[in-house]
Amino acid sequence: MRDWSSLEKGLLRDIFLRLPADADTVRFRHVCRGWHAAACADALVPRPWFSLYPSAYNPAPIASAFLRLARHSQCTRVRPVRMDAAVKGERAPALARGASRGWLAVNDGKRLLLRDPVSCAEVPLPAFDPLYELFGVFLSDDPLAAPGRWSAFGFFKRTDFPYFGHVLAFCRPGDEEWARFDQDDDQAGQQTRFFLGLEFFRGKAYLLFDDSKIAICDVDARRLVVSSVTMGHSRGWHAQERLVECGGDLLFVQVAWSYEITRSSWCLRLSYDSSFDVRVVKIELNADGSGAPVAWSDVDGIGDYALFVAPQSHAFALPASGFPTVRAGCVYHFNTYEERRSSTMIITDLRQRPHLHETVRKLPVPVQWHPLSWFCPRRPVFDTTSKRR
Repeated sequence: MRDWSSLEKGLLRDIFLRLPADADTVRFRHVCRGWHAAACADALVPRPWFSLYPSAYNPAPIASAFLRLARHSQCTRVRPVRMDAAVKGERAPALARGASRGWLAVNDGKRLLLRDPVSCAEVPLPAFDPLYELFGVFLSDDPLAAPGRWSAFGFFKRTDFPYFGHVLAFCRPGDEEWARFDQDDDQAGQQTRFFLGLEFFRGKAYLLFDDSKIAICDVDARRLVVSSVTMGHSRGWHAQERLVECGGDLLFVQVAWSYEITRSSWCLRLSYDSSFDVRVVKIELNADGSGAPVAWSDVDGIGDYALFVAPQSHAFALPASGFPTVRAGCVYHFNTYEERRSSTMIITDLRQRPHLHETVRKLPVPVQWHPLSWFCPRRPVFDTTSKRR
């Protein structure tokens, strides 16, 4: 029997690049010198990251930027991600429209596509009605890990009247166009509804409406089966509400900031404070096989997991034991004040009663950048530029 340390270097590196957790990559590199050399001698860039998009005040020619969390010993800092040395070749600037399963949905001006910003792999997406723009994408599987078996759901909104309503559509590999969903005649039309999130759970796609109701996406009939269950009181525009699969459960996450209306002798003023209300709910599904939501119950904790919620992304959960920069039992989210044009990353500890909200830091150049999404690269990423370490 051959010694594990004598395995071929190319095979070892292929295994290393498939490791799903950062903790596994650290253990891999500490097995022996041969395994360390097969992995990479450069510095690992911890995951997850968050993606920024430029505001109207940003003169930079690039269309997106990435930052990463710091390690536990430096938990009050954020650091920029340096991908210039990890990426081979140049790519034209493209506007990011969302993130899902390690892929960015981008519009390069001529087409829609999925792009892995680390390897520069690209997967084309069908074109959509030019009157609409994509503002969110949700992948059922990794397109490269499950070729031919994945599907993409997209949220679209009107470019000329963005508050008119949203359109939900989906596509599969090889489709030449997006397939739009319709609703029953006795329900509100799709053009008057707003979509907040989507998650895949036990082979079904669950859609979250702005009134905190959930629907199952019937792909074959191209219709939405809306449940009568409501996830409590909706905070509307003053909350981020998402669905996320976590530890074998389907969760509803609501992050809302408090506000008050003050009256003076001549005007009404809407003012925000730093108080947050973070709510996590477990959705109970019908056991008859339909998967329809029938009830919900509040969740006291999420164990070893952490939840990542952003203004425009596919929310996800990560085990803290597999990612050293992640804290267990916490919700990572953003506080955005449109009036001040600044953003702050917040970590809410669900294990504390009342919940403890820790402001990590205002994002760098807050006037020029806004948070878009959380992003977890598909594979380990290295900073190969020694002068920047």
